[in-house]
Amino acid sequence: MSSQGWQLVLPFDTDDAEFVRGFEAGRMWERIKSDHTDWDETIHANNTEMIMRMCEREQRSFRAEILDETFVRVFIS
Repeated sequence: MSSQGWQLVLPFDTDDAEFVRGFEAGRMWERIKSDHTDWDETIHANNTEMIMRMCEREQRSFRAEILDETFVRVFIS
């Protein structure tokens, strides 16, 4: 369990960090493109720059709040 109280709900069949990163980025890309409301979500810190690039591409505002060394809360508008 992380310092934010998070734990695995459905473990992937691989421990490859890049797989997890890509899965999260793909899910976020779809939401950035389709959900035009303001929203926030907690993501893995190592995906922050990629999510920021996605927002730039889709002309969405992006702000991030560091929660700890593992997680960042992003605000998309």
